[in-house]
Amino acid sequence: MACGAPQALDAGHPLDGFDCGRPALNEWLVRHARQAHASGSARTYVVVDDQRIAGYFSLSVGQIDSLEAPDRVRKEMGNYPIPVVILARLAVSLAHQGRGIGVGMLQEAIRRTLAISDLAGVRALLTHPIDEAAERFYVRFGFEASPAREQQLILLLKDARRLLAPVPARRSPAEAASRGGVSSWGSEGVKGSC
Repeated sequence: MACGAPQALDAGHPLDGFDCGRPALNEWLVRHARQAHASGSARTYVVVDDQRIAGYFSLSVGQIDSLEAPDRVRKEMGNYPIPVVILARLAVSLAHQGRGIGVGMLQEAIRRTLAISDLAGVRALLTHPIDEAAERFYVRFGFEASPAREQQLILLLKDARRLLAPVPARRSPAEAASRGGVSSWGSEGVKGSC
């Protein structure tokens, strides 16, 4: 069965029973996601498979001190705080892992971040990976480590745009991936098999 596109969390989504293997991410979804969504502190999007949550991600906005950003992100920003969208959480249920849902949700989070940047000033997408495996996942797509904070990764929006840009047919997949083209995503996506 194919999962649907991410949709905004609502009261009809059954959250109990979601298990991604990380208790903190499970608990946040079940106990706090709806409240954060309703208060406007974070927007949570879910991927649903047959009335069950296959995965979710949450976005928020914020800023970081210029000293916490890599040089490329700080460039031309002066000593002012850098506006960011925060990918606060991203998790895939154990039953759905390995099927491309995480990659697809990251793509959708980037698309939504780019849409936000069309309406308000945003320089980068920031995330705080929960562990080394999550960090490797994000680095694979061009996120850079903060020079001042552990477990803080940043993706400059111009790099994000390149990740989503179509790759010309004449490039080899290896060349496209090395230049940040869409081939670096592989064949995975949100609408992968559930």
